[in-house]
Amino acid sequence: MAHVTDRAAAEESSGAGRSVAAVDHPFVTLASIVLVGGVLAGGARISAVALLVGVAAVQALVTLSWTIGTAVPGRNGTVLVGAMAAAGADVAVWVWPGGQLGTLLPVFGLAVPVMFVVQLMRAAARVRVVESLAGVTFLIFVVVSPAAYLQLRHEFTAAHIGGTVVSGVVLATAGALLVGLLVDLVMPAPRFDPAADRGLLAVVASAGLGGSIGHLALGSNAGFLAGRGAFVGAACGALAGLLAVAIAFVRVSAPEPESAAGRGLRSVLPAVVPLSLVAPVGFLLCLAVRA
Repeated sequence: MAHVTDRAAAEESSGAGRSVAAVDHPFVTLASIVLVGGVLAGGARISAVALLVGVAAVQALVTLSWTIGTAVPGRNGTVLVGAMAAAGADVAVWVWPGGQLGTLLPVFGLAVPVMFVVQLMRAAARVRVVESLAGVTFLIFVVVSPAAYLQLRHEFTAAHIGGTVVSGVVLATAGALLVGLLVDLVMPAPRFDPAADRGLLAVVASAGLGGSIGHLALGSNAGFLAGRGAFVGAACGALAGLLAVAIAFVRVSAPEPESAAGRGLRSVLPAVVPLSLVAPVGFLLCLAVRA
């Protein structure tokens, strides 16, 4: 009996057997995908400054949702490092656009010593250091990635073409996330893991809708004819679907936030993390396939 009890307690503490739908709010995720995707796509269409504002807003939302939603140890330091990395990435891309994504490398390099300094500043509260460093490292990658949207817009000589390309990548990614979540709400099969309500069928649907949106949004541009726009959209959609699966594992294994605000912020993660991490991949794909 003691063995069974200990096993059940271990499974409960590790998150095994918990359903994502039971602890999170899918409608918050749906609304977040629409809102974040609309802000980025609309900002890209309006102007470079509007896109910069949208990217900064997404970076702030990522920092809060990741730090509070996953209960990263050393919350204040994590927010500080995330804000510094986001600001550094935006400034680097805005001031030195000629360097493409290479201008972001110093941001990652400088973030390493800052992470350790923040750990030293935790003093007596310096517990779960490895977990804290892992959470901060992932956050840095996520908050720096949206700056690639700014660089992608700059790569096209005509501003309206650059804005169209960025909005096409964002819309393909957001549409893929939406259809993937809806499919998983109806039939999450075949599941990647029994504890997470995410299935392969949703990833396939994400790739399909992403390709359709990419064809419609990018196919009319001269550089994305002959199926190039559909390819970019499908690749971004498939990646977004896989990232949604990864975030589902994080949400299942991470400690459940005590406050309703924390649970709501955790439900934002499946929207902001994929839309952020797809940005550098979309940048590379667009430059690689354009005629």
